[in-house]
Amino acid sequence: SQQYAIAIQAQVTRNWLRPPTARPGLKCTLRIVQIPGGEVISANIAGSCNGDEATRRSLIAAVERTGTLPYRGFEDVFEREIDFNFRYDGD
Repeated sequence: SQQYAIAIQAQVTRNWLRPPTARPGLKCTLRIVQIPGGEVISANIAGSCNGDEATRRSLIAAVERTGTLPYRGFEDVFEREIDFNFRYDGD
């Protein structure tokens, strides 16, 4: 489960076009709905997020740009709806 979260974080971070207003210490919880196989159906901010509106939109776009989350090898921890805690602590 921890490895799954790390894999998702890495994939979303690679697809994130960080806006200039995003600051180190960013913490946002995103709710991601996916289907078996990892294809993302929807993503939105769920709960706390200390980023501004541009940063929030950029995180949702990063998840959508990812398209398919890691799945193979994580079938036993797969959930259709996940709350994913995105963190950014600087470059």
